[in-house]
Amino acid sequence: MIRNVTEDLVQLGACVEGDHGHEAVRVYVLLNNGRPILIDCGSHLHRYSLMQELEEVLDGSTPEYVFLTHTELPHSGNLPQIASRWPDIKVMVSHIMTRYIEIVPVLPLAQITTVFPDTTLELAGRKFLFLSALLKDQPSTHWIYDIKTRALFTGDGFGYYHAADKCDQFADEIAGGIREEQFRAYQVNVFRHMRWVIPEKFNADLDKVFQRLDVSILAPTHGDAIRTEIPVHLARVKQAVTKISNDFRHGGR
Repeated sequence: MIRNVTEDLVQLGACVEGDHGHEAVRVYVLLNNGRPILIDCGSHLHRYSLMQELEEVLDGSTPEYVFLTHTELPHSGNLPQIASRWPDIKVMVSHIMTRYIEIVPVLPLAQITTVFPDTTLELAGRKFLFLSALLKDQPSTHWIYDIKTRALFTGDGFGYYHAADKCDQFADEIAGGIREEQFRAYQVNVFRHMRWVIPEKFNADLDKVFQRLDVSILAPTHGDAIRTEIPVHLARVKQAVTKISNDFRHGGR
């Protein structure tokens, strides 16, 4: 599945089927004037099809970086194949990530860089802001903001389940966009701590991120890119957070 999101941002990947419907496993590519950057690198389960898609999209160019939102296998499981195909590629990870344990040792440590939150870096001629993720399923999760496209790459954050006939559709191609209950069904499974949060405080911090950044695209790994109505979808995620917490407080699980 290859789709252009906007400008030089391309979305790749496949889906897996589960009890709640289909779950996307996406890789994003910034073509970046012949100096490509990958955001996450996909699951080992989709290695063959994903490498085919990468070859097609890159069209002979060599990716310079992989930015990992975190090191869980759906996000980093294809790294051995990436490293074998492009052995000079560099990897950017959160400063919390323990390189000796959490990442497959397929590249020299000199090619792996850890970055602290609230750091702006120019990499391959392009500026990015790395920030601590509010919606995270691993302590090492961080979000990445591309200043050029104003895309926020959120890993599991803003993920959702979708119907089998919606696998390759962006939110703006679906009537009504992504519903609150789709976000909620995903979050309650992936972010197990969500039931214990104080939603007012959590949602206020989430608002601060979007007040600080001019986000025009939400790019979750486990969902197709959200390209329009960002405030609407943010509100739905906040509603999902509140309902998960309230349901638990009133005897839910």
